[in-house]
Amino acid sequence: MTKTTAQFAAIALSAFMTLGIVAGVNGLATTQYAAAESLAMAPSGQAHVALQHVTIVGHRAAA
Repeated sequence: MTKTTAQFAAIALSAFMTLGIVAGVNGLATTQYAAAESLAMAPSGQAHVALQHVTIVGHRAAA
C-alpha cells in the first residue's frame, strides 16, 4: 500500500466515522428532546411532534 492510498483510506474512514457520529448524536438529541417535550406538554393535554437537529461546527487548528 502506498502512502497516497493509505492517506486516502484514512480520510475516507475519518469522513465515514464523522458522519456516523453526527447521525448518532442527532438521533439521541431528537429522542431526548421529544421525551422532554412530551413531559412538558403532558399537564396541558397537548400533543406535539418534537424535532431537533444537531449542528456541529469544526475548526482546524493551524499547524
